[in-house]
Amino acid sequence: MIVKQIYTYNNYRNFNYIIGCPITREAAVIDPLAYQLCIQEAEKSDLKIVSVINTHEHFDHIGGNDEIIKYTGARLYSHFNAVNKIPNVDVGLKAGDKLKIGNSIDIEILDTPGHTMSHICLLARGDVDALFCGDTLFNAGVGNC
Repeated sequence: MIVKQIYTYNNYRNFNYIIGCPITREAAVIDPLAYQLCIQEAEKSDLKIVSVINTHEHFDHIGGNDEIIKYTGARLYSHFNAVNKIPNVDVGLKAGDKLKIGNSIDIEILDTPGHTMSHICLLARGDVDALFCGDTLFNAGVGNC
């Protein structure tokens, strides 16, 4: 699994992520506020963005959705209870749903209310497992959320 962590270089001090399949080069972008940096990193890494996934509805996680989707044609995913809060969601997700990125990455959706009531974490399984919980990445279940 290819993982690119992108710092947003703004006052929100959070990260955007790209996770990509090394076989097909298809990728998902998670919480792409800094959409220009996400697009640049994807192009530099020869990755094709096919999905945008929002962990929750706050602006610093959805602010780049429209621009990155316009540029890539990607589909937009979010918690099913956030579809009225996040514009143009293609697929509302709930606990236990699964997404496939390319041939080698399976993502399980975890419903994790708390930060917002429409918050999800993404458990990505590939050659290395990783948990994406909004602003922080944890490899192999190590870390504190």
